[in-house]
Amino acid sequence: MTAADSAERAHQHFDPRDIQEKWQSRWAAMDLFRASDDPDDPRPRTYLLDMFPYPSGDLHMGHAEAYAIADAIARYYFERGHNVLHPIGWDAFGLPAENAAIRKNSHPADWTYANIEVQAASFRRYAVSFDWSRRLQTCDPEYYRWNQWLFLRFYERGLAYRKGGYVNWCPVDQTVLANEQVIAGRCERCGSEVIRRLLTQWYFKITEYADRLLADMEPLTGTWPDRVLLMQRNWIGRSEGAEIEFSIEGRDEPVTVFTTRPDTLYGATFFVVAADSPLAAEVCAPEHREALEEYLTQVRRPAEDGCLPGQIRHQPG
Repeated sequence: MTAADSAERAHQHFDPRDIQEKWQSRWAAMDLFRASDDPDDPRPRTYLLDMFPYPSGDLHMGHAEAYAIADAIARYYFERGHNVLHPIGWDAFGLPAENAAIRKNSHPADWTYANIEVQAASFRRYAVSFDWSRRLQTCDPEYYRWNQWLFLRFYERGLAYRKGGYVNWCPVDQTVLANEQVIAGRCERCGSEVIRRLLTQWYFKITEYADRLLADMEPLTGTWPDRVLLMQRNWIGRSEGAEIEFSIEGRDEPVTVFTTRPDTLYGATFFVVAADSPLAAEVCAPEHREALEEYLTQVRRPAEDGCLPGQIRHQPG
């Protein structure tokens, strides 16, 4: 038998899955990436947290790309002698899981945990350097009890409150959609036309900390990209001005308007009311009500990019 024949024969009988299963089973037994709980461990500590995947199915190449980067960083610190904590978990809560389970005629818990196991098996095939002893799922009661505890603390401090707000609503899936889930004005999952709907929601009063957030950004100037800092300042959106009350004929309560330029109000001849505000429906003349309803039907449809009127889609990066 020639050397070429031997090489061809070896190639025909090589199965990478055998090698993969052999070494992955050994790595799992060695538990190489478990972080030490010993408080006397002299190694420097490094905590590395990836975003948690949503268990909607198996992993795809986008996951592989994202976790390969964090895996390389974790392995770098392992090789540098650090005590690395690199956990893994699943963002496994919300209406999409319930709706998916309904379509599959399955219980949401069964559907969600089954997908988690599929993804966990794929992660192990990736050989990502996770500390599997720290594995968690956000749908586990022992995890989300702390979300509830934190929410109650916000509520007790007056930092959690309810009010109406407009959302992207899929009438078929009966769920709220993020802007990124609206493609050309339609639900990315079922393709139905998305509408703008007013829902009572919970809000966190981050405005209470606007001054502190802005002040804490100052030390980042020159070290963070200017465009990121500008985006954060615009997101915080602090404005300084005055509230002015206007009287409307035939209405007992005045309308309060906020302005950053009260000195220019002496030249004001009108102010604009949002068509979808309760005030617009209240003061609309009967002969114009049909036209108002037609206009509201138009503005309740998201734009092509999924944003509601007045919203701006933030580009990543």
